[in-house]
Amino acid sequence: MCLSARPALAFDPLERVVVAGAGDAVAWARTIPGFGWFAEIYALFLAGGSLRRAAWLGSATALDDFVAWPDFSLGYAPAGGADTVLLLVCRPGQGVAPTADDRRVFELLRLAHEARRIPLVDVVLVDGRRWCSMAAR
Repeated sequence: MCLSARPALAFDPLERVVVAGAGDAVAWARTIPGFGWFAEIYALFLAGGSLRRAAWLGSATALDDFVAWPDFSLGYAPAGGADTVLLLVCRPGQGVAPTADDRRVFELLRLAHEARRIPLVDVVLVDGRRWCSMAAR
């Protein structure tokens, strides 16, 4: 069964959606019409290897925005909590190779999430059909 993810402030799946890593996260997000072709960020909150909540952080948000407020995404955590969070960062036309700034922001975000006890497991950069897991680098 394929659950339809819709761009909304938050999507809490009614059935189990297994997300074991970046590939599963991107595969699930591809059910969102136009995913990867528009500048936007999703925060996926995971518990027990499953998607608990997907929060759409907006079309005007970029990874660099998190430098000023690195725990912004945690405000969308589900009430029952989550084990980890994974960010999907769509930036069409910019490629998927992480820049030095991307790596710096990724490390700052990891620290901020650790402090809030919801570890950031990955930031996945998406450009159209291509994607790159920053945790794998």
